[in-house]
Amino acid sequence: MAKDIKAEEYITGSEVVHKIERIGSLATLGNWAKEMERMGHKFQHDGRGRRIYSDDDMKLLKQMNDLLGDRNTLKQAVDVTLGVTDKDAAEKEKAADGKQTPAVLDKKMLQAQNKDLSEIKEMLAQLVKQNQQYHEENVQLQAQVTELTEMTKKNEQLLQEPPKKKSWWHRHFGSDED
Repeated sequence: MAKDIKAEEYITGSEVVHKIERIGSLATLGNWAKEMERMGHKFQHDGRGRRIYSDDDMKLLKQMNDLLGDRNTLKQAVDVTLGVTDKDAAEKEKAADGKQTPAVLDKKMLQAQNKDLSEIKEMLAQLVKQNQQYHEENVQLQAQVTELTEMTKKNEQLLQEPPKKKSWWHRHFGSDED
């Protein structure tokens, strides 16, 4: 079973980005971390599977930052920082395959996740209700459109029929028959 780690001992990726100037974004930090993992370094992960960084990780990242400032490539900076050759990294990866990194337990995070999930469920219920209302309104509007279409067709037919001719007498004096 994995050893539980307190969340206060680690910092998040966004905090690392703010502390180390050359990183600049979470994407860059992710690239650095992936290269370090490829060379055998293991990062801790929080309950959501995101990397979290210890003081030792911060020291390594700062050292990499300095090396990259001296115009080294990322791979060179990782090699120097970790002091690892490709052979060493492959051996470490094979040895670590059976081991699990410990999960970080953070009750506040779990409570926040549960709250978020219940809010999402409420929003989905509201969306379903709103969708039903829209559907009912749509059916009513469709019926009105159909009714108006039929009335328009009748009016068009009446307009196309030639008017009945009335005699001069009927036009001026009318008749009892009309």
